[in-house]
Amino acid sequence: MKGSRRCRREGTGVCSCEMGNLYRFVEPIVLTSIARCGEAHGYSIAQKANELAVTHAGLDMGAVYRTLHRLELSSMVVSAWSTAGGGAARRIYRLTPRGERHIIEWAEVIDRTIGALSAVSAACRQVIVTEEGKRH
Repeated sequence: MKGSRRCRREGTGVCSCEMGNLYRFVEPIVLTSIARCGEAHGYSIAQKANELAVTHAGLDMGAVYRTLHRLELSSMVVSAWSTAGGGAARRIYRLTPRGERHIIEWAEVIDRTIGALSAVSAACRQVIVTEEGKRH
């Protein structure tokens, strides 16, 4: 596509870093990251979460920690302080059964969203094809 900006981080494809209000799915990514780790401190969860980020911008630490706090308030995760390993104490997070069920709910929402986004993508492409047909 002529004039497309390539991603600075990835080097290929159109960059999603600055594509406006693109939902980043922080909550399901954080939940899934905790599930993959078993239990972990916030920084490890954030590292694992960035592997699943849906935009080139990734997830910022603040969003991860805000999400962890919200998930704990809603009993999806629990945390405890750990002083093991020396150094400063770190909060360790793990999923609750409610959090595990919530991952399944998110999978259903994401599946529906994929369908809706496919329809939007098809509509965008159709408009472009139609508009290009009108240009001379």
